Amino acid sequence: MKKILILSMLAAAFTLVAAELKQPVFRMSETDLLAVVRENGLNDQVTACQELAHKGAEASVPVLAALLADATPAALFTAARGALQNIPLPAAEAALKNALATVKDAKRRLGLETSLRIRARPVTPGYEGAAEVLTAFPPKNAVQNGDLAVLPGLVEKALGGGFEAQFAQRQLVGFPNEGVVDKMLELLKGEDVRKVKLALGVLGDRRVRTCLPAFYDLARTTKKDAVRNEVFKALGTLCDGADIPQLTALLKEMPQEERLVGALIRLYTREIVADDTTITVLKAVYGPEEQPSDNGRPPSVDVSDMITSLLKSGSRSIQASNRLAGHGGFAFDPAPGRVKYLSLTYRIGEGSPLTSVTRESEEAVFGGNVLPEAYAKPLLAETHAATGAAREAFLSILKALDKRARVPGADEELFRPIFNGKDLSGWTQEDGYFTVKDGVICGASTADHLCKPNHHLVYTAETLTDFELRGEFKLSRGANSGIQLRCLPQYVGDNGYQADMNGGGDYVGFIYHPRQGLIGERGADIVLAADGQKKVTRFADAKELQKLYKSEDWNKIRIKVEGRSITVWINDVKTTSVVDPREAFLPAKGFLALQLHQGPVMTVEFRNLRIR
Repeated sequence: MKKILILSMLAAAFTLVAAELKQPVFRMSETDLLAVVRENGLNDQVTACQELAHKGAEASVPVLAALLADATPAALFTAARGALQNIPLPAAEAALKNALATVKDAKRRLGLETSLRIRARPVTPGYEGAAEVLTAFPPKNAVQNGDLAVLPGLVEKALGGGFEAQFAQRQLVGFPNEGVVDKMLELLKGEDVRKVKLALGVLGDRRVRTCLPAFYDLARTTKKDAVRNEVFKALGTLCDGADIPQLTALLKEMPQEERLVGALIRLYTREIVADDTTITVLKAVYGPEEQPSDNGRPPSVDVSDMITSLLKSGSRSIQASNRLAGHGGFAFDPAPGRVKYLSLTYRIGEGSPLTSVTRESEEAVFGGNVLPEAYAKPLLAETHAATGAAREAFLSILKALDKRARVPGADEELFRPIFNGKDLSGWTQEDGYFTVKDGVICGASTADHLCKPNHHLVYTAETLTDFELRGEFKLSRGANSGIQLRCLPQYVGDNGYQADMNGGGDYVGFIYHPRQGLIGERGADIVLAADGQKKVTRFADAKELQKLYKSEDWNKIRIKVEGRSITVWINDVKTTSVVDPREAFLPAKGFLALQLHQGPVMTVEFRNLRIR
């Protein structure tokens, strides 16, 4: 699982989403929208007000003005204020001023003042008097009645700028006569880039799927980058999962088109579904490190209910931010000027409790989302078969999806071997303690060639920043070893963090640092401060985790180094993690190395080493 956010799930949790309306909101007239505001539930009311910001005129002002009151739900108040802010009529400005004189809530007054300041900004030269123009054209009820005679005028206004252009474009999108589609297709065939882009935007927003063949042809034939970019943007809006094969074929023809890659990522993302596993939040706290405030208590906020709500809404990637501690969409900073962390303890299904500590502005990622096999399997097949720029494009899609969900079989493509199974190409050592036999890297300290002091086999083929390593290890009973992470290319003596291990299992699953000892305790998440003080959050019993280790047998190890954090898994179970902000202890980049510890006769073995 990786951090990311490409789906804006957290933001969606703070924005009220429209309920099922009788028709798409962008096709509703001002009259219909006002009826929704008067009669429907809160979600629909908010959505209708947001649309009135584009379609609202004189009839909307008194309805919206009535919502600017202290008793109005916060989301509805904000939506009504935003609509009045955008309606270019003097009456709308008067409504905002009247509300400022009566509303008592400080946050709402601040919002009203902001809207009035925005309205007071100078009008772009050439668009003075836009409000009067808007009320004069098109003729009253012409758009609502679907009068095709007004289309040329609407197109000209939509090609302009400011309120007038935005208003006209929204009217084209919601135009209740399908003749507008023919007009847009006509524009699509022309040479005027502005008109082609307008047509693409309108057809995409109207969800006119019959236009897809024309979009594909235009993407292949246009020589104008601005048009091609707009085509890919429209395809990302208009297409669904059934169109992925056509877009995939297009990508193989033009693999360097980043917007096409982005459109495919959006389409695949829409097909991600919740896994059958249930996530239970045991505890979620947002705040600074455990340092007492003036009253002796750390200013942290319990956000368990908020995290639970987000998970129930389908989110599996949650940003650590002040919004978690807020209410009604308004952020609250529990400790201004201090770095905050989201500390989580949760359970996936019936599994053991898991913990994570996420720094402010970064994202905590849970399990529970999956890309169905019907989409994952063809994508993996295309990725495997592709070469050159096409393979890089498919890998970009696969990597983006892997951050959002489990993609069955993705590891085969995303992980690449760093050991060829034959020799030590790409690896460097001194004194020859490491050899290769039967597809295994073997480090041996023998009576004739005793290892003294510690020696390392360094993977020098590349410098690593963020990476994930997977592989297997086997140790003789008296062996001592480890895997160095972002280390210096030092062949004798230790430096940097290490995923520790020994034949008896006592150190397996720990994180070690030569200047700090066993800093990453098995069964605990560790967060270090700039002064080296550490915060320990236990999530499992260390002795129970030790039982995962299979003595003198092959064991799986997984290590993820990302940003300022290191996490270790043994035989598919997390054992520890360390977050260290100090560059001197955890550099931003470095090398990977396998250790053979000094001491008695021993053997350490590694195989199937793969990295991403």
